[in-house]
Amino acid sequence: MKGKAEGAPPTPRAPRRASRPAPPVANAPGRALMVIDHERLQSAAWAEFHTARKRLEKATRDLHRHEEIDMPAHESWLHRTFPLLVTELRELGAAVAAKKRKIQAVHWLSARTGRSIKRLWHEQKEREANPEAFADEDEFEEEDEEPKRDGEARREDFEPDHPPRPGADAPPAARDIYRRLVQRLHPDRGGDWTDAREHLWHEVQQAWTAGDVDWLSRLESEWETANEVLGAASPLSSLRRGIEELHAARRDTERKLSEYRGSPQWRFTLTEKKRDALYRRTTEIFEHDLGFLRRQLTHINTTIAAWEEDWTRPDSRPKPTGPRRANFRRGRRWGYPKP
Repeated sequence: MKGKAEGAPPTPRAPRRASRPAPPVANAPGRALMVIDHERLQSAAWAEFHTARKRLEKATRDLHRHEEIDMPAHESWLHRTFPLLVTELRELGAAVAAKKRKIQAVHWLSARTGRSIKRLWHEQKEREANPEAFADEDEFEEEDEEPKRDGEARREDFEPDHPPRPGADAPPAARDIYRRLVQRLHPDRGGDWTDAREHLWHEVQQAWTAGDVDWLSRLESEWETANEVLGAASPLSSLRRGIEELHAARRDTERKLSEYRGSPQWRFTLTEKKRDALYRRTTEIFEHDLGFLRRQLTHINTTIAAWEEDWTRPDSRPKPTGPRRANFRRGRRWGYPKP
């Protein structure tokens, strides 16, 4: 080798530097794409949805039959079979309601003004007999009301200025269903404005005012069933949501049916053979209601007769009894001043 003597020892190599340990690698979040075959889940969800919808359709048929067929037929049968009792019940109810309103008005005025109930009752009768004579007085009372005093707590100070909006306390689920129904049924969305659509629209507004989630779910399920919104190829999430709404709709329907089953109108058109028993039951109901209204009217008339007594006459004033008269004489004997 050139430049190197023969037999010379090899040149020692410089020692390698110790390699530094590599810094620990942070556990980065891993991402993986997993393909799920949801055909079995979708088929099972569709089968459950189909079963729930069939059960709801049966309950809905019973509900619609009762409200649209049995109730009008029973009402017509009542007017044909018991015309006199129906008329008497209606007239008694109207008389009781009218007199009760007058009595409540007199009690309210007495509590507000502190005046005598009898005097207020006589003034009310005079006002009804001659309303033109009290027209100027009513206008003067409205204009000359007592001004509100500062610092005085009033009932209206703790009440809202406006009544609460319909559905203000409704849960979020009811709001979501209501928005979807409004988007589908609103007249501005197009389509034929049929009687069924108008009826469903008004029923949706009533359910929204009541804040009833089950009622809204039933209405949405009926609309989706009529329009075939969901099918076997629908997304799994939509099917699950539809199943929950079907269950809620069935709860609402069963609750209403449980209330109707105990009424005389239940299956009226299907129980021709039991009409005699229904006749006896209806007669007992009429007698009970008429007796209650008669007792109520008698009590009201007794109260009004006591108010109409001429209590300003000296003969009608209550006179003191024996012990009270004796005490009065004893007071005069002992030198008490005369009243």
